[in-house]
Amino acid sequence: MPITRTQGAAIPHIYLPNNAQKQSAYNVIAQLQYADLWRAAGQLRTNGVMRVDMQGHIPGAVTQYNIQVQVNGVNGQSTVAHVIVSGSLQTGNAQNQQGALNAVIAGLNQSIDTGCTFTVAGSVP
Repeated sequence: MPITRTQGAAIPHIYLPNNAQKQSAYNVIAQLQYADLWRAAGQLRTNGVMRVDMQGHIPGAVTQYNIQVQVNGVNGQSTVAHVIVSGSLQTGNAQNQQGALNAVIAGLNQSIDTGCTFTVAGSVP
């Protein structure tokens, strides 16, 4: 099964970014590396205005990874983008890693544009 990006429900309690914040969000998302997708909970990347956080893992038959883009310096509701990444996308092949990373980046960018959560799943060869 190829890699898929599926739009889900609206992000609960979303923070609606202004245009400058959106651009900062796109920029910090572009900093993501493949290894970031599988890290423990905590901050993955930041650019001062926005950050990408690993919120944690969702156990199941296949572990899923909860990644959010949030506004720095905002207490409470600060999420502007959200993806759930399937652990089925883990691979040792560099070319397939880049494909999985590209799908997650696209999912986060689409999440900003739509205000919805995206799930990135499937498998890599």
